[in-house]
Amino acid sequence: MGKLGTLLALDRRDRVASFEALSALAAAQALVRIVPPRKWRNRFGPSSSLSASGAIGKDQLEPVRRVRFAIARAARNLPTDPNCLPQALAARRMLDRRGIESSLFIGAERDAEGKTHFHAWLKVGSEWVTGLCDEERYALLLPDGSNAA
Repeated sequence: MGKLGTLLALDRRDRVASFEALSALAAAQALVRIVPPRKWRNRFGPSSSLSASGAIGKDQLEPVRRVRFAIARAARNLPTDPNCLPQALAARRMLDRRGIESSLFIGAERDAEGKTHFHAWLKVGSEWVTGLCDEERYALLLPDGSNAA
C-alpha cells in the first residue's frame, strides 16, 4: 500500500490530524530556520524548568496520542528532515488548539569530545509527545538561557 493508500486507510480524525501536523510542522520548521529565536520563542509559551510528572486524564490520552502519531507521520513524510525542536513546537501548537497543556523541555548535553548537543521534547504530564529521550542526560535550559542543574 502506498502513502496515499495508507493515509486513506486512517480514520477521519487521524487524517485531519495528519494534515494539521504537516502544516504545523512545516511552519514550525520554517520559523526555527528563518526567524531569530528572540522574535518567536514567546509565541509558544515558556519552556519547562522542572520535570513533568503525574498522569494525564483519560479524556486527554486519546488526543495526546493522536497528536504524537500525527507529528511522527508528518515528520516522515515532509521532504525535509525536521529535528526535535520543530516537532515539539508543532505538537505544542496542536495540543494548545485542543485545550491541552503541555511542557516543552529544552536541554543540552556534552559528548565525549566536549561538543554540546541540544534536544527538545514535549510531554503532557508523564506522557511523552515528541523527543523521547533519557532526560537524565540533559541539563535543562531555562527560558532566560541559564542552566537548571
